[in-house]
Amino acid sequence: IERLPEPVRDRIEDEVDELLEFVQDRRPPRFMLVGRRGSGKSTLVNAIFENQVQEVGSVDSQTGEAQWFEYESEGEKIEILDTRGTQEGTDPDEQDEASSSVQSLKQEIQSKCPDVIMFMIKAKEVDSAVEGDIEILEDLHNFIEDQKERKVAVVGIITQCDELDPPYVRELPTGNEEKKANIESAKQTLTRHLSSNNVVGRHLVEVVPTAAFVRFRADGSIDEDHDYRWNIEHLTELLLDELPKKAKLDFARLAKVRRFQRKIARRIVDTCSAAAGGIGAQPIPIADLPCITSLQAAMVLCVAYVSGRKLSMGAAKEYLTAVGGNAGVAFGLREGVRAVAKFVPGWGNAVSGGVAAAGTEVIGRGAIAYFIDDESVDDVREDIKSAEEA
Repeated sequence: IERLPEPVRDRIEDEVDELLEFVQDRRPPRFMLVGRRGSGKSTLVNAIFENQVQEVGSVDSQTGEAQWFEYESEGEKIEILDTRGTQEGTDPDEQDEASSSVQSLKQEIQSKCPDVIMFMIKAKEVDSAVEGDIEILEDLHNFIEDQKERKVAVVGIITQCDELDPPYVRELPTGNEEKKANIESAKQTLTRHLSSNNVVGRHLVEVVPTAAFVRFRADGSIDEDHDYRWNIEHLTELLLDELPKKAKLDFARLAKVRRFQRKIARRIVDTCSAAAGGIGAQPIPIADLPCITSLQAAMVLCVAYVSGRKLSMGAAKEYLTAVGGNAGVAFGLREGVRAVAKFVPGWGNAVSGGVAAAGTEVIGRGAIAYFIDDESVDDVREDIKSAEEA
């Protein structure tokens, strides 16, 4: 970057500094789950991360003492404060020395403050003694403001919407008008209850109806024939929006929030393309090739990392090898054109810089399609070929 012309250098340095914040200052996101026993907290967590994060209880209370537990994959972590359930009538299987589930939660909040509160309730219980749940939520929110001096967003989550009438309609979304009306009624009812509380209402972001049941095979993969998840992607994007900047990257990688992944990846590609253009415009034929090649490899590596891959050159090599047929020929032709253009007085350097920037952008957008959009190798190759021809 230091060797680039000043106008280009200043702009790229600002972009790089901001992008580095996502990595250098990042930390695991922290969610607090609040809800009654059987509201589907563990099931929802599994659905979001497409993994059996925690064993799901089917009859009795499973979660005991409120605790921050970590879900880790490929070195990335999510921290979740779970509790044994508010207003429950039996003791959980696990032990809890606190006098109540609320007191248990407060003890853990003292150690770490959640980024977002997820208030969960079953679709069939949105109008059943919900005032008591909201009072507990208000108490917890006041405790956070008093102890941590933070205002934490509240997201209302209606679970098990697939169990609303008519029961024979299981898959969502659906064209069944009765089912859609019942889901909308549940959403409006919970929104009204939450909004009526002065404390909770001020911090309520949205109420999201969901269905989270998914069956996992013995090897941990999802059984597509028994995947009834609905509205989970919208929920994950909403949660991501409410996270502080330093907690966004880990959540986007683990929950595969593609909208955010694409946004960051495109910024990486745009920054690297601008840098390649600046390098390519320097009046030294051939000598800039190693710099541009290294920059492009680093760009692919970063896009792969944002998608959830490990930070290693192996991912970049995988992509470049996979698309190498068309991209390799095109790359050679591009570099030949650039080298020749530099010998032409006046406009030759500008042409060289433009070709370097365009070629880097083509490789970068192909990496986004491959790593984030899960396009097939053949489709990515065809996209690159079309872009090169254009």
